[in-house]
Parts: sequence; structure tokens; C-alpha cells
Amino acid sequence: MTGRAVEPLSAYVLTRDSERLLDRVLPPLSRVADEVLVLDSGSRDRTIEIARRHGCRVETSEFKGFSRQRQKAQSLCTYDHVLFIDSDEIMSDELVAEILALKEAGFPADAYTIRRDWFVLGKPVHAFYPVQSPDYPIRILDRRRVDFATSNEVHETASGYRSIQRIEKPLTHLTCATKDEVETKLKLYSSLAAADLRASGRAIPARPLVLGRSLVAFVKWYFGKGAWMDGGVGLRAGVFAARYTYLKYERARLIDQPQHAVP
Repeated sequence: MTGRAVEPLSAYVLTRDSERLLDRVLPPLSRVADEVLVLDSGSRDRTIEIARRHGCRVETSEFKGFSRQRQKAQSLCTYDHVLFIDSDEIMSDELVAEILALKEAGFPADAYTIRRDWFVLGKPVHAFYPVQSPDYPIRILDRRRVDFATSNEVHETASGYRSIQRIEKPLTHLTCATKDEVETKLKLYSSLAAADLRASGRAIPARPLVLGRSLVAFVKWYFGKGAWMDGGVGLRAGVFAARYTYLKYERARLIDQPQHAVP
């Protein structure tokens, strides 16, 4: 009597100028996945070269938001069970072993969250807007039931699952290695949030109220979420939350006025 066949698994990574950690990100994926897809949105560095060196299938797609990019990647995968991580997330050996065991078991749940430990500017942190560390994002799903079709574009969330399980074996998230990367992240995410805000039709508050909300965001993330325990990096995280809140509304206010710009 033969045992159950191992469930095949696709994996993908979204990239754009992601060479910094890709040589560390891709090998663990190759250990668990039957194919690894890199969906690139216009890299000008060595991202595609590195991906091909690791045997990945490389596809390209214009970036129009994280949810749509994830939907595109899922549609390009060969297999229905899909693992996805970001280009600055590194799987631990323990996580690799856990996923291999789930393949043997046939992935009984529709979706799986994975513990993610955050590092900012090279240091472990308790919080970095919009999450506390560790957080537990969905990172494995059955695309026949779970997708990002109804998610917004800035903090994309999978939906449609009927069952979900948590994996405690960690991902290490090495985000924003430099101050320039913090600024790049702030600009991208506040712009996407502004577009989501305008698309929702919600009213944009007056500037004094926006300033008040920005101050509340600083207090919430620096004191309430524990960033104060992270020294100078924590202070920067609190300021990031305040600036993100302010810029989200200001960029939304100026979306229909292209002659203006928000730095």
C-alpha cells in the first residue's frame, strides 16, 4: 500500500530592486517549493540576475498595488497551494522543516499564518507601523479559496479561507536597512494609502485634525505599542507612524492637483 503523495507547492516573491537580501531569501524557498516564481516590477539592479541564478522562473508585471500584484503572482503559479514571502524575509531552518511536514500532510487548512520577527535598521524592534513584532501574516494559502481580490492596496489582507492555522517557526523580516530605505517605504506606503482613501470616498479631514491624528499616531506607536523600548530606532518608528498618518491625508488631498507635490 503506497502512502499519500506529497502535496506540490508553488512559492513566489515580489521584487523591485531587491538584490540586497535575495541570495539569502531564495535558497530556503527552493528547499520547500516545487517551483519558485519571482514577479518583478521593473528592477534596475541585479535582482533578475540573482533570481535566475537560483533557478527561479522570472515574470514581470507593472506594479499597481500590492493586492493586484499578489493576485497576478498567484495566477502565474503552477500549483494551488502557494507560499509567499517578501524579498526581505528569510525563512528559518525550523520553518523549512515545518512546511515540509505540511506538504506531507497535504496542507489540511485553507491558510497559514507565520510568525514574523521584525528588524529595522539592523535591530530587533517591538513595533514598526503598522504592526507589532512579532506579527502573524498569512504566508501560505490555497488559491482555490483564498485571494486578495477584495483587499486594499497598502496593507493587503487575504480573505476567503474557512480554516486557518498558525505556524510559530519564524520568518526574520529585515526591513529598512538604511535611513534612505525608511524614507522610500514611507513615500510608497503613504501614496498607496492616499489612493485607497480617495477610492473609498471618505472625507479628508481638515489639516488641524490631521495634525492631531498624527500626534495620536506617534503616542500610540511609541508608547502604546512599545517602540519606546527600542531606543533611537523606536523613536524613529514613532515618528514614522506620525509622518505616515500626515502624508496619507495630504497626498489624498492633492491627488486631483498634480501640479502640487508632497515630499
